[in-house]
Amino acid sequence: MRPFIVLCASLLFLPSAPGFSQELLALDTAINRALAHNRSLARAAIDLDTTALAVEDSRSSFATHVTPGASAGFSSGQDDWEYGLSLEKKLSPGTELEVGGTMTRSEGDDGTATERASAKIELRQPLLRNFGSLIHDEPVRDAESRLGRAQRTFEQQKDDLIINLVRTYETIIRLEKQIESDEAFFDRMHKLYRLTKAREQQGHTTRVDTLRVELQQGQAEARLQNTRQSLATSRRELAELLGEDVNTTFALEPPPILDFDIPELVSAVNIAFENRLDYAQALHDYRERIRDVRIAKRELYPDISLVSHYEQYGEGDADSKATSLDEEEWFIGLTASTDFNPVSAKIRIKSAQNTSASAWETIQITELSIARDVHQRLSAHLRARTDLEIARRNQELAANRAKLARRLFEIGRGDNFSATDAEQAYIQAEIQLLSAKAEASISAYSLLRALGTLVEHPDDLKPPAQEAQL
Repeated sequence: MRPFIVLCASLLFLPSAPGFSQELLALDTAINRALAHNRSLARAAIDLDTTALAVEDSRSSFATHVTPGASAGFSSGQDDWEYGLSLEKKLSPGTELEVGGTMTRSEGDDGTATERASAKIELRQPLLRNFGSLIHDEPVRDAESRLGRAQRTFEQQKDDLIINLVRTYETIIRLEKQIESDEAFFDRMHKLYRLTKAREQQGHTTRVDTLRVELQQGQAEARLQNTRQSLATSRRELAELLGEDVNTTFALEPPPILDFDIPELVSAVNIAFENRLDYAQALHDYRERIRDVRIAKRELYPDISLVSHYEQYGEGDADSKATSLDEEEWFIGLTASTDFNPVSAKIRIKSAQNTSASAWETIQITELSIARDVHQRLSAHLRARTDLEIARRNQELAANRAKLARRLFEIGRGDNFSATDAEQAYIQAEIQLLSAKAEASISAYSLLRALGTLVEHPDDLKPPAQEAQL
């Protein structure tokens, strides 16, 4: 009666009704689907696109701006009209160039009219403190820096997603296999319970032996139900990672252990320095802080600008006189700002230098962290592969022992304790083997993650070859 009750209870945790067809899903297909449809990753992609727009916005300051203009004014003694067009362009050295033309017309109450046409060009060039691309490209560089950081974060989210997916996928495979093992174990224990009960009635075993088998049977039942609940939770997590409805379930193909050439420790660390995006970001941050120091030192220079203006114009009571542009004006000079505080400038320089030194220490910390992470992941994977082989041998030995102990007990040549102990060791060995298989697979992907080669990232986001291991 008990197996029927267990079966009925187990149905409560089944993912769907009988006859439901599940999609067959392989691990590589699941990874590609997650990268394409995971909702958190999709949201991150939108945020990344927004950050990219900020770069385009910062570059727009160097675009040519065309500004049309027109005005009209009326008073008791005179009516005025003006229209024109100007083009403005800023260059990387800080040069500001404006070219434009205007046409004005004034009419008095007495019917007289005056027209004036002009064409002008103005140039402003910062010198010393604000000269050059170091200063004027800074908004673009800052936006590009934020974009680079966002891109690296996005790529690292891909890595994290794959690791979470592999862990969940392997967990589901393990739990499904464990349920099969638990069900088989429960059936064997139930048969052993009936045999022990019969032997007890015959006087060949004691009540203690029967209670021991019944206890193990109850423990198997509880473990089976807990495993089914864990399986249901993991299936929901997998569906969420894939961007599917949480009630969607899949039939998963057991994946082979990821096979690749495992490098030696020194080579593995060097591979990580060539590919890890967190290391690339640390190097980039240090370069930016060095740039900040250079900018801060410019505060010690005077703020002087070269200003020039040239205009041709014509004026008269007819269009022909106004558009002749037979008059000219020009100006060239220097302007200077009085905003100069050397004490404050030196403080800003020292602050920038401290930030730069901190960024350098971050590189050293990151290098140590990466080396430690690679060592740990490499050791964990090698240990997992060894543990898997040991678990396979132990499972085979435990299966043979349980089979022999069961047969001896059935023919009356073995005791109940030996049979139950062997069965308990067998189920534990099976569970250990399933865990070892999952860990061997997960540790392989985790090692690739530590090496920075789990996903092929864009080269411009990786550490520059000439700067790796500064």
